[in-house]
Amino acid sequence: MSRFHHIRYLGIALALWAGTALASDYADLIRTQESGGNYGALNTQGGTAAGAYQITAGTLASLGYVNHIGGSYGSWSNYEWTSLATGQGVTSLSGFLTSPAGHALQDQAFDTLTTLNLSALSTQTLGLVGQTINDVTFTESGLLTAAHFLGAGALNDWVASGFDPTVFPQSYLDANGFSSYAELQSHLMNRIGAASDTMYAGGTGTGGSFAQTTGFPGFGAKRPILIRETPPFQGERTSLGGTQ
Repeated sequence: MSRFHHIRYLGIALALWAGTALASDYADLIRTQESGGNYGALNTQGGTAAGAYQITAGTLASLGYVNHIGGSYGSWSNYEWTSLATGQGVTSLSGFLTSPAGHALQDQAFDTLTTLNLSALSTQTLGLVGQTINDVTFTESGLLTAAHFLGAGALNDWVASGFDPTVFPQSYLDANGFSSYAELQSHLMNRIGAASDTMYAGGTGTGGSFAQTTGFPGFGAKRPILIRETPPFQGERTSLGGTQ
């Protein structure tokens, strides 16, 4: 498929997805999970996860909204906003977090990212929709929220392994403060189950040794953090430290 037709296909898919009730419910779920619905939420503890959906600068770069101009990928000072963003009125991180144009861009970026994740889910992964495993009912929204956390490729690998969390490297545990693969497994299953109001029979742990983030719901008593600063993962951080 040519780049032109690929972009055109994604645009059509995005239009179809964005107009559904499922998309609206899923966006509400992710906003609640990631920031408590706060479009000004900003990671101030060593990462770049920002906004209502806690999308990192690295992911925004992959979507064309910012360019990395050198230095650490984990610092907003090393990114500049592209014409795709400035043409919509967003020229700074502050504007992204606080202005109506920035909030609209957050929604747009999230919709595009979701469309990409949805298109990257394997037939095997999508085939789980409607099944109940260890008391967790799998839905499309549940799978997408796991893809938002892991990246679609890693989610596909986990499903293909028969839900074996050891398919992930130790770095997944270290980056998120999980003390065991059992905690990671519980977090993933409960993240999926949150979309269908079901809970993992294998345990209720949310994973991680990090402290609760005041005012943000997360899962259970602890706010989950995200894995890496580069696509397809959605960020790395120890806490959600502030707003702008």
